[in-house]
This record gives sequence, structure tokens and C-alpha cells, in this order.
Amino acid sequence: MFETGCDDAERALIGEARRFAEERVAPVIEDWEARRAMPEALLREAAGRFGGLLVPEAMGGRGARVRVAASVLAALARADLAFGFSLVVHINLAAALARGGSEDQRARYLPALLSGEIIGAFCLTEPETGSDPASITTEARPEGAGWRLDGEKAWVTNAACAGLFNVYARAGDGPGSKVMGSFLVERGDAGLEIGPAYAMLGCHVMGAGGLTLAGVRVGAERAFAPVGEGFRAAMRGIDLARVLLSAMCCAILVDALETARRSAASRRAFGAPTIDRQGVLFPLADAATALRAAQLLTEEAIGLLDSGGDARLAAAHAKKASTRAAFTGIAAAMQAMGGLGFRRECRLPRHLEAAKMAEYLDGTTEIQNVVIGRALAQT
Repeated sequence: MFETGCDDAERALIGEARRFAEERVAPVIEDWEARRAMPEALLREAAGRFGGLLVPEAMGGRGARVRVAASVLAALARADLAFGFSLVVHINLAAALARGGSEDQRARYLPALLSGEIIGAFCLTEPETGSDPASITTEARPEGAGWRLDGEKAWVTNAACAGLFNVYARAGDGPGSKVMGSFLVERGDAGLEIGPAYAMLGCHVMGAGGLTLAGVRVGAERAFAPVGEGFRAAMRGIDLARVLLSAMCCAILVDALETARRSAASRRAFGAPTIDRQGVLFPLADAATALRAAQLLTEEAIGLLDSGGDARLAAAHAKKASTRAAFTGIAAAMQAMGGLGFRRECRLPRHLEAAKMAEYLDGTTEIQNVVIGRALAQT
């Protein structure tokens, strides 16, 4: 979908992801979702193949461009977006360590992240702060040669199996964003309590849940984003995640439209294929237009990230457009299929659940409007 300009090696990597999605993920993922369980072994396998997408080859990764990563994750999303998003979180942490981790941190964690031995998690959101990361209340206080962490985190993707948590915390008494840093917390650290996975509308394979830090002590070597730089580091990761998620939303809408078209072309009603009826065809046409707009916005954001440009506004436009297009377009595709579209085996209900979840992930649609609105106000 976003493969234009990719060379043969990049296309081979995307093809590897497509085969993995079709052969390893698609046949089993509905069963895992029905059990409301996280396919941990499968995620570790995917992490071992693709977890180093954005890590330089010199550090053991794939050294891929964002365009290639977006195409890989779009291929995985067609099998299941929630599973793909678990991998996005993992990829993001591995890339952040490669980019900004100390030599000790890279040596300690990067090989295990790239092999899938350790799964990564991002811990910014809190139960009472929601989409206002600058207002987090988790505290990091100096203690001895290290830090003591106290607080709660919510909506932690991969909480069910993650071995390494990038925890954002306040490390001073000033304004939130100016005193925020992040710290690497290991699953076995004393004082870390991981709650049960959330019961949700769908997307249980993400293993999302909350955690409590009650006097978790980490050494100075586990301070990751420097105090005062945490907010900026978090936003950099979030911009990347928004763009990758946008590509994934486009992918599930493509899959839904292809499925609905095949179904409507083969089914007959009142003496003609149902796709010949404007009541069926026109909503699909509207969805196709929204998809094309979302693809173009996502393309723009991908280009900015790959060129080192400021992608914050482009990422907000792309995520807003792609999540809206996916949710309304998949619903239209389901309607075009009649009762067949409501059955789990056609995979569209799972896509619809994922599209709705995507409207919350890495900033709600309303938060994208805040970003876009501020840009308008400044022009």
C-alpha cells in the first residue's frame, strides 16, 4: 500500500511480513480474541522477525525506513490490527533505545528486544490524566544512587507479557512537561504490580492493562529520557506510532472494502447482484474516497518522518482521517454484506473493533483536533 519507491530488498521484507500475517497470524488470531487472551509466543516470534525494523543494522536491526515499517505493519494489520499494534509499541521502544539509550542500556536490553526474549511497553497514560500527559502524577524521586518511582499507569499495551516498561514520571516540582523523564523498569522489580488485562469491546490480544509502582527502586543507569526531555521523547514516539497506526487503519479498510466487494458481487437480490444496487455501492464509494484521502495524508507524514522533518501536524491529520475512515468505512462494508458481515469468520467485526480502539490509541481524535487547531491558530 505504501510500497512505492521501495527497492527489491525492502519489498522482500514486506513480503515476509505478508506471509507471516497470512500463515501465522490470520489462522489463529480469532481464537485468541475469543478467549480474550494474548498470543504471547506468537508476539515474541513476530518481535524476533520485525522488532528491529527501525534499529540500525550495525546494532542488529533491520535498518528500515519508516515507509517500510509502515508497509510491514499494514500487512500484519490485515490479519489483526491489535496484534500489529502490540508490535508497534515494541518496535518503538527498541528504536528509542537504539537512538537515545546509553551504551550500557543498549547492551543490556537491545539484544533481548530484537530476539523477542523481552517485549517492550510504553507507560505514559494514567487513570486520572487520560490524554493530558503533562499532568502525570507518577513521581520519580532521587534516592541514594538511583530513583524511587511511585504512581499508577493505565492503558499499557503489552502489560500482560512485557518484560521492560518505559515509565514516564515527574522528577521535580515544576510544570509537568519541564520535569518529566522516563525510566526503564523491569517486570521483576520489587514494588511493580501489574493488574489483570482489561475486559474491552475487543482487541484483547494487545494485553492492555494497568500497573502500579509502589516504591520501585531503579539505579541511575536505568534513567532513560533525561529529566526535562521526557515529554519531547514521548511525543517523538507518539508521532511515529500515530503514523504507523494510520497505515494500519488504511490496511484494514482496504481489506474490508475488498471483502465487501467480493461478497456483493457474488450475492443476488431482486434478480441482480447486490453490488449493482446504489444503496450498496454508494456507501462503499464514499468509503473508498475517505480511504484515498487517508492514504495520501499518511504518505505525507511518512515522507516527513523519513526525511527528518517535523511530522507532528501531518501525523495528527493522518491519524484523524484514517481512524475515522476505517470506522465508518468498515461499518459500511459490513452493511453491504448483509448478515454475513456481522459474522466473526469474515473478520470485519474484528476490524471494526480495532478501528474503534484506534480512535483512542496514541491520542484520541479530539487530541488530534487540539494539535490541528493550535496550528491553525498560529498561522
